[in-house]
Amino acid sequence: MFDFLSQIIRELKLWINERKKAALTELPQGIKTGLLKHLKPQEEILLTLRSFRAIYKPPRWIDSNTFFNSWFILTNHRIIVARNSSSFKKFRDILLHTVNQTEYEEGERESRLTIHSPGTVDIIEFLKEVRAHCEDIEGMVKKALKEAYTMKPDVAFCYECGSQIPRHSKFCPECGIRLLT
Repeated sequence: MFDFLSQIIRELKLWINERKKAALTELPQGIKTGLLKHLKPQEEILLTLRSFRAIYKPPRWIDSNTFFNSWFILTNHRIIVARNSSSFKKFRDILLHTVNQTEYEEGERESRLTIHSPGTVDIIEFLKEVRAHCEDIEGMVKKALKEAYTMKPDVAFCYECGSQIPRHSKFCPECGIRLLT
């Protein structure tokens, strides 16, 4: 009898852990349905994680914005931050080939992914519970970035205004700033 009860308790714990993981890694149906309509034909979802906080810092810091309890969605073309609601509501859409730099830091209670793209900084924070379900967030993002850059080898983006320019340009045709080569 005791073995039977301990087996039931083990199974129940496994089931609860799977439900917790699903709540942190699997998009709710309404968001998933809207997201699938939003994706381009060859775009694939690589990773979905619930984020604790998403911070957007544009060139004019007055327009900064923060959303709590949002979804971090990594595809092979972009990073999407969606609000956690009953339907798909996009907060940020960052094309991977426009990303200049990423930084990933792990803290005691949370981890932070900082994404630099022309004129903006996005900071996405994940709680420790989420991090446990995806150990290599940084590696997945870097791999997706590398693949995105190889798809557009002759295109670069101005670090000042974000305009798309030929890769070996010396000056930006839009804002006129001298580019680093």
